[in-house]
Amino acid sequence: MPVDKFIKTYKDRIDSFNQSLSKIKNNLIWISILRFVFFILAIVVFIKLIKSFSWLMLVCFVGMISVFIFHVIFYIKRTEILNHIKNLVQINNNEIKALQNDYSSFSTGKEFIDREHSYSYDLDLFGEGSIYQYLNRTVTLVGADLLAKRLTNTNDARCELILSHQEAITEIAKKIDWRQNFMATGYIFKATNDDNKNIDKWLDKPIYFIKRAVYKILVVLLPVITLTFLALLMAGVSHYSWFILFALSQLFFASVLLRRTSREQSMVSEELRILKIYSRLIRHIENENFNSMIFSDLQNVLKVDQTNAQKALKKLIKIIDAFDTRLNIFMGIILNGTLMWDLLSIMRLERWKLKYGQNIKKWIDVIAEFDFYISAGTFYYNNPGYVFPKIIENKVLIAEELGHPLIPLKKRVNNDFTVEKPSEIEIITGANMAGKSTFLRTVGVNLILALNGFPVCAKNFEFRVMEIFSGMRTADSLKENESYFYAELKRLRYIIDKLNDGKLTFLLLDEILKGTNSVDKAKGSWKFVENLIKLKATGIIATHDLSLCEMEKEYPENIENKCFEVDIDHNKINFDYKLRPGITKNMNASLLMQQMGIFSN
Repeated sequence: MPVDKFIKTYKDRIDSFNQSLSKIKNNLIWISILRFVFFILAIVVFIKLIKSFSWLMLVCFVGMISVFIFHVIFYIKRTEILNHIKNLVQINNNEIKALQNDYSSFSTGKEFIDREHSYSYDLDLFGEGSIYQYLNRTVTLVGADLLAKRLTNTNDARCELILSHQEAITEIAKKIDWRQNFMATGYIFKATNDDNKNIDKWLDKPIYFIKRAVYKILVVLLPVITLTFLALLMAGVSHYSWFILFALSQLFFASVLLRRTSREQSMVSEELRILKIYSRLIRHIENENFNSMIFSDLQNVLKVDQTNAQKALKKLIKIIDAFDTRLNIFMGIILNGTLMWDLLSIMRLERWKLKYGQNIKKWIDVIAEFDFYISAGTFYYNNPGYVFPKIIENKVLIAEELGHPLIPLKKRVNNDFTVEKPSEIEIITGANMAGKSTFLRTVGVNLILALNGFPVCAKNFEFRVMEIFSGMRTADSLKENESYFYAELKRLRYIIDKLNDGKLTFLLLDEILKGTNSVDKAKGSWKFVENLIKLKATGIIATHDLSLCEMEKEYPENIENKCFEVDIDHNKINFDYKLRPGITKNMNASLLMQQMGIFSN
């Protein structure tokens, strides 16, 4: 489907949401007017009631206040819906920008950049204009972390898991309303690392009060005695001193526990907002019907005994909200003087934690999983021409019309590429800027997508499940007192260690031994590739060293030469970025330097 059709789809959704926004805004205006009218009427009736009491006036006053409160609550709920729809408008605007190759609305994932990783730094998985930014639609911190983890931990990929991912992504891609409503809910409040750490800290805090009988007795006995004397006082049977005695006893007890209860209340209250968002996201998950096994299993994780995660979290939120009433000094004195409110609230929290606490981390993991799949589903929805890879065993890789997903369709040049068997190495030569490095990244990125069950940018893609390792960018390190050449040798040493493990690893190497002179480089590269052949290595080596291409004659079963050619017509350089068999015939460094004025002819 052309990009213009997708843009129209998103624009149509924006138009529909804007119509809803207009209706809600009009509703809010009328609600505000009615709320004000009933508030004024309640004041007028209250004044008359003070001057001359009557039951009719009292009923009218209660009625006016009730209607006023109703409009206040209704206004708040309509405002929440308004903000939700505004988020939906933003989401669709972001998708239109993305289809126009502007991904600035999405996180770059720069915090995940790791120069030492086996492939992520070389393949530009993170950072500005990265694959992560291109894919990322996550609205939770845990979802963002999971997306990064999946992209960088393809070594855990298994055939059955990849197929399950494909099934789940296919299903969720069709649920555009569900996906976007999940995102709009998550947009309300962004969690931070501190939020999740505080939740973990509270969960890991040991249970104390409900395990001690004395507190269980006191939290019931003292309030019962105090309220009994209050009732007797009101009935004129008891003296007020008894009620005051037991009320002060409760306040004294509350003061003894004040530091502990304040710390506990502060810990849970700070996370109330994120718990409310998690609760809404879980409700959104629980209320949807899914067919794929992955989603069904995830929904089952949200079921605990006779209840579900959303109800359990809702109960926790109510406990925290009730606990927070102590922050009002007047209410705090009344509640702690009659109901031992602080101790009661902490015990309610501990009871909840004892029953459900071990499940919270699992529930948050479920949210992260759905957040991850929403990114994958949106990627597939926006790229229906991409294909789900097939897993094969008889060959290593078969790709038809393979392209890089970050290159716009109008500029993208696709290539066919096949690696027949393990221990086969493709040596690719070509002029500067002819497309060698881009092709290595194209193969690498699509393999990463394939290993995660994503569709890939190709007409057909068949592959064997394997590990990936790259050697394309190496930098010296002042901190480690390490030269460029030494850093490169360490990288190559790591490759050898990986191959000695015996696992099938697909290598992506760009210009071996760049840090030494040309003679030493040619000799060292030849020896290194010979060692790769002995270790039955598989992959691609891009190089300007044409002498390395001679290895095809000596090792025809293991080496195959391919190239990106450049057409030089007088002083004009033309690139077609098409992969061809054989060795490049044209180099262009001198001509490029001349054209840039570095030297004259």
